[in-house]
Amino acid sequence: AVVSTQSGHYGRGRAKVEQKVNTNCGVVTVNVVGDKNDNRLFPLITLHDFGFNHVTQFGSLEVSGEEASRFFNQFIIYHVDIPGSEVEAGDLAGDYPDIDDLADMIVHIRTSLNISKRCVLLGVGAGANIALRYLVKYSKTVLGAVLVEVTNDSEGWMSWTQNKLTDLVTKPSSLVSFSDRTASEHAYDLLDRHFGRANPPSLILEDFKKYALANMIQSCNVHNMVRYHQAFVARKVVQLDGADTREKPAVLVISGRQSWRNDATVEARSQLHASGHEASLLEPSPCHMFPLEEAPKKCAVAMMLFIQGLGLGLSAGLTSPTTIRETYEDDEEAITRDLSDLTHV
Repeated sequence: AVVSTQSGHYGRGRAKVEQKVNTNCGVVTVNVVGDKNDNRLFPLITLHDFGFNHVTQFGSLEVSGEEASRFFNQFIIYHVDIPGSEVEAGDLAGDYPDIDDLADMIVHIRTSLNISKRCVLLGVGAGANIALRYLVKYSKTVLGAVLVEVTNDSEGWMSWTQNKLTDLVTKPSSLVSFSDRTASEHAYDLLDRHFGRANPPSLILEDFKKYALANMIQSCNVHNMVRYHQAFVARKVVQLDGADTREKPAVLVISGRQSWRNDATVEARSQLHASGHEASLLEPSPCHMFPLEEAPKKCAVAMMLFIQGLGLGLSAGLTSPTTIRETYEDDEEAITRDLSDLTHV
């Protein structure tokens, strides 16, 4: 069952409808942008990281400039809010779904919203891990995927112990039980998982952290977001070798060169490449943990090149060499390093 609860406009007059969809993970909020009856467009399904929702994760990219507009206008967009992450969500009852359940959730969304075409996936962080799981398990329904700061590992004991020891030293509130901690304490802790405990290294990230924190505390159910993070921490490695060898959708992997996830993301790209996927890599620099916010034009140009390699967006005009050169004018090395694969997807 699908319930449309809110309508409005998005970007350059495109219709936006908020829908509630019954899934294996309960009722999920999906914001649909564009005319679902426009058969020229393919579906783009977005999946956000823990501590965010579709607005805070993708909102800045969507309004960042002409290249981003060109990219998003090629699709009917299905912004999925991971259960409990939508604005003004109530407390979720029962056990929170695990990360594999969240991947299977996309099947229910596709069925309920009558998404029949092969889709493009756009996931960030934990959302990219969910997209990876769906890509492997349901490859015949995927045209391609953009995976930002994706990892394909499990939470190691060393990492877990280091986080716990740091919490005990720097955060006495960590000794308080989960249920007794305030929403603000949970919100700060979630963002620490992204930004670390030092001051953000740039004004862009400092402003983005303030924006994300205010949004979580004022508009979202932080306890639900913590449960999403816990599901991600409990993840298992995706077995790429056992995937269907007949379907290997192309993948664009994006990771900030200075990101704390960079090594793991580059390794995930290598795993995808070794398993038979065409897996291109974009590493914008200087860029720390949020490429879509720190380097939106570089990401948008790369994403546009990627989908044009899939045969989409050709009517919008090919991304010109001049545009590429202007985008990378402060990083000549990256023209070769980041885009050599993309132009041959």
